[in-house]
Amino acid sequence: HSHRVVAGWGGRAVTDKLVGRYGSRVQEGPFAGLILTPMTYAEQIGPHLLGVYESELDEAWNVVLPGTYGRIGDVGAKFGYYAVGLAQRFPQARVIAFDTDWRARRARRQMAAANATSNVQVEGHCSPDGLAALLREPAFVLSDCEGYESELFTPSVVDALRTAVVLIETHDGMVPGVSDRLRAAFGATHTVLEYGASGNRRSSSRHLDFLSAPERQLALHDRRGPQRWLLCLPSSGPNGRLGRLAQPRPRI
Repeated sequence: HSHRVVAGWGGRAVTDKLVGRYGSRVQEGPFAGLILTPMTYAEQIGPHLLGVYESELDEAWNVVLPGTYGRIGDVGAKFGYYAVGLAQRFPQARVIAFDTDWRARRARRQMAAANATSNVQVEGHCSPDGLAALLREPAFVLSDCEGYESELFTPSVVDALRTAVVLIETHDGMVPGVSDRLRAAFGATHTVLEYGASGNRRSSSRHLDFLSAPERQLALHDRRGPQRWLLCLPSSGPNGRLGRLAQPRPRI
């Protein structure tokens, strides 16, 4: 259904034009050079291909990427933009990518093969116990699971992640108050910073004059409302130093 919706917007036509002009590699941003494979073309991948997808997180990635990670968990990995991108950035790490959508898992395997990232492990459902068991320090967890974060990050999981770097998209519209609960849960062991979409997205440096004005909107902006992310930086452990790279941020 989502693919039919994107096609109805004209998203596939925009993707074909972008790939025809720039090829299938991400053009800029933290994951520049990542190959987007044919199964991803059914999604609205213009922002991914141009490298401006969720660019409100640029500052967060500047803090996260200098870290040291042996295991990386991506919950809600979809077709693998972050999972495979992180596997490239950290080839010695084991990347465990979770998603309950079978088609997303198939696309992720295609992405991992095309980008020669044999360190990506494709999984389905992620339970709290499963996440806690798979991740050992030094670890990084990325979570974008449409409200399931309220169930996933139980007190025992938060304790298991006390030395991990954790980046969570929160969905208060689906689970009211989840941001405050997670901020409090991680606050005892982590410095918690907030990031959001309002006014912070980067523009593409690529020329898009071959697209119409409506097509440029599809190429640059995924159709979602404002987002909120919590970046939790541990006070101890192998990545305890990362807190010094972060600037204090106001609450959104």
